[in-house]
Amino acid sequence: MKLLRHLAGYLPVNIASGIAAFGGVYVYTRLLGPEEYGRYALMFSVMTLVHMLSLSAAEAAAFRFAGEAEAKKSLPDHFKTVLSLTLRCLLITAVLIGGLAWALNQFPEYLKILPWIAVLIPVMSIVQMALESHRASERVGRYALIATTKTLGGFIIGAFIAWQTGFGAASPFIGMLIAATFWVLTESRWLLSQAKGGATSGARRKAYLFYGAPIAAALVLDVILSVADRFLIAFFLGEAAVGEYAAGYGVADKSVLLICAWAAMAGMPLMMAAYERGGAEAAAIEARGLIRTLLLLGVPAAAGLALVAQPLSEALIGEAVREGAQQIIPWIAFAGLLNGLTIHYYSEVFQLAHRTGELTLLMLIPALANIGLNLVLIPQFGLLGAVYATLLSYALSIAVLSLVGRRLIALPLPVKDLMKVSVAALAMWPVIAVLPSWGSWPELAIKVSLGGLVYAIVAFVLDAGGARGFVSEKLKSRGNAPA
Repeated sequence: MKLLRHLAGYLPVNIASGIAAFGGVYVYTRLLGPEEYGRYALMFSVMTLVHMLSLSAAEAAAFRFAGEAEAKKSLPDHFKTVLSLTLRCLLITAVLIGGLAWALNQFPEYLKILPWIAVLIPVMSIVQMALESHRASERVGRYALIATTKTLGGFIIGAFIAWQTGFGAASPFIGMLIAATFWVLTESRWLLSQAKGGATSGARRKAYLFYGAPIAAALVLDVILSVADRFLIAFFLGEAAVGEYAAGYGVADKSVLLICAWAAMAGMPLMMAAYERGGAEAAAIEARGLIRTLLLLGVPAAAGLALVAQPLSEALIGEAVREGAQQIIPWIAFAGLLNGLTIHYYSEVFQLAHRTGELTLLMLIPALANIGLNLVLIPQFGLLGAVYATLLSYALSIAVLSLVGRRLIALPLPVKDLMKVSVAALAMWPVIAVLPSWGSWPELAIKVSLGGLVYAIVAFVLDAGGARGFVSEKLKSRGNAPA
């Protein structure tokens, strides 16, 4: 099974991302304190928005048109166009950074972080451009090497800087910059070599931009869904509350989203190739493997996080922000699952069908709903108000995208598999509930291990999400491996 091989190939990337996500919460909530951690979370959101607004269009085109260019033997023209478009997009980045510098002039704690972000964004964009090209062409090994070392290196270096220097909330960004600089040197040379002899034109750049710009807008709206609440929390409740919310959100949402991204890394190139070969019907057939994998891995991850919220927060989150973070983890875990299905499954229909403008308009609905719900619910319920708004908004996004997207590609939702996976995940609850509460790492390790074992057994017995097929394929691949 090609999907299974790709899952194995991309596994190191997701392990590294998990270490960086969990490790970042563990280290930075202790070294930075609530206010500084809140500032880091807010500026990371700002950086993400700037990147999406200015550079995501070129990155999306780099992925989507790579397979088409390979089939037409026009890869040099493709890379020449992508690089040309990226240089133009960087001008927008510069304008946005300049506007931020002006806006933050009265906030020196935030302003001192901005120069690192200004350098980091273009560096990361070049690396990401290469990564999208490797992923589209199924160069799994090279993608995994670059993404893994960049992610782990950025976390380790950033943590060291936060520990040994007084850079505070800027430390994580400095770490990411140093780690990415090595790969920007190698991958920029690779991109230039791929573009050698190629030609571009205004018409080709326009086609790429018209495809990528709506995706960038949709991604911005999705980011607004994820981070608008942080700015409203800062307004209503203060920076320390943002630290609590970001810590809980970072543990729960990131964990589930990483698992969904792992499945999508493996499944989306296959789905795109099927669409190019056989159109919507072939893509829908290939999508069945992707959604079964998303459910098989994502549902127990969300349920497991909700069940171990207390020992998880004790083990990973600094005491200063722990109480509020622990409160939101169970809710955000399921919000993360809905977010993963939105980004890595239902929105992909519009990208495959080149209907990205429609995707942007549809994403306006949950984004605006999220802002409105936060304005109403945060003053009434505090941090939990932001959580309720997030859950409702993600549920709305899935409903809208799935209903409208069906006329483009009839993506399957295997209800029987969903029910089996849910039963297997629910089976973890009585086992975890009866175990004693030792607290922190011991309790977390035992509950995760036993809960995961119970889920695996029940899922195999029920064949939830094709669990038996995964096991048999793995055993078969081992049996066929050379001695």
